[in-house]
Amino acid sequence: MPVLLPILVPSATPGRTVGNAFSAMEYMLSEAVAPLVPLATFLIVGALFGRVLCGWACPFGLVQDILRHVKRRPVEVAVHTHRSAVKLKYYILAVCALISWTLAISLAAGVGEDYKEALGPFAQGPFTALSPAETLFSLLPALLVRLVEWGGDVWSFLANLPSLFWARMVLMVAVLILVAYVPRAWCRYLCPVGALLAIFGRFSLLGLSINPVRCDKCGECVRACPMMVRLLEQPPEKISDPECIYCLRCVAACPNGAIRPRLP
Repeated sequence: MPVLLPILVPSATPGRTVGNAFSAMEYMLSEAVAPLVPLATFLIVGALFGRVLCGWACPFGLVQDILRHVKRRPVEVAVHTHRSAVKLKYYILAVCALISWTLAISLAAGVGEDYKEALGPFAQGPFTALSPAETLFSLLPALLVRLVEWGGDVWSFLANLPSLFWARMVLMVAVLILVAYVPRAWCRYLCPVGALLAIFGRFSLLGLSINPVRCDKCGECVRACPMMVRLLEQPPEKISDPECIYCLRCVAACPNGAIRPRLP
C-alpha cells in the first residue's frame, strides 16, 4: 500500500510508493468506507506543517514553477481580485465533499446504487475525474502507450476517445496556460487539496517570523511570494497564513535577512 500524502500524484500509476490522499478519500467514500487514514493524513500534515508539501513535494507544483519561467513578466493580480478568487478552491472542495459524502451516506443506507450509476466516472472521485494533474501524469502517458499498441490510423484512434477525455484535455491546457501567466494560480485559486490542507493548517506549528529590527518594510518579500501572502500585514512574531506554501522565496528575497522559518 502506498504512503498517502496530500499532494497531486497520479492515482493510477502501478507500483507507486506514494499515493494521493485526496483521491484515496474520494474512492473510499464511493465504496461507503470511512476515509479515516486519508483524513488523518490531512489533519497531521496540516496541523504540523501547513501547506509545506504544496511548496516542496507536489509534482504539479513543480510543473507550475517550471511554466512560471515561460513568461518573463507574469500577470499581476489585483489584491481585491486575489482575495475573492482564493475562495474558489474552497467552493470546489465543498462541491467535491458534497458529492462524495452524499454518495457514501446513500450507499451506507442501501439506496445509493442508482445515484452512483448516474454519477458515472465522477462516482469514484468528482475531483480526480477532472484533475489536470491526473490528466497530465496518468491519463496522457496511458493514452500514448495505447496509441503505440494501436498500430492503426491515429485519427480513427482519436475519434473513438470519449468526450470526457477531451473535456479533461481542455481543462488541463487551460490550467497550464493560466499558471504560465499567473504564478501558482492552481495552488492559489483552484486546488481542493490545498484548500483542505489550509483548513487544517490555519494554526500549524510551522510558520515564519519577521525580525522587526531588521525589517524596513521594503516589500520585496510580498513581491516575491507566488501565493500573494501579505506578510507585512501579519503579526511578525509568528506568521502561519493558510495560503503560505513555505517555498521560502520571501526568505531569499529579503535584503536584510529579516525573515526566518519558525517552529514553536
